[in-house]
Amino acid sequence: MPLGSHKFASFSLGDADGPVWTTAAGALGTFRPGRTILSQSANITLQAADEAGNGENFAITSGSLPGGLSMADNGDGTATISGTPDQVTASAVATFTVTASDDNGNESPRVFTITIEPNYWGDSSDGAYDNEND
Repeated sequence: MPLGSHKFASFSLGDADGPVWTTAAGALGTFRPGRTILSQSANITLQAADEAGNGENFAITSGSLPGGLSMADNGDGTATISGTPDQVTASAVATFTVTASDDNGNESPRVFTITIEPNYWGDSSDGAYDNEND
């Protein structure tokens, strides 16, 4: 082969990027204990999409949800956080990382928080639900 006429093989790296989040990082909401988050606002939906179409999977990879809440991977590019927060005696902020991954093992972590505020009993000045639960 003459000098400068080398042929290079072309190849594709395939899907090298993790899913792209559509849910913004940060605070997902503030809730009171004793009632489902659905009844206080709505269940929380997290969403990410893999541009190469290789599926999305969701897992909590650090930290944890507040007691009484759980996350379910819906198998459709979304995950749902739902449940009834456990009682707290002081404002509690749970910080956790959810990692969206695709079927090729590419990952995209994102940090979220959920705040649980305590119920104050007796004077209804805190706005917790109604007088029956306050």
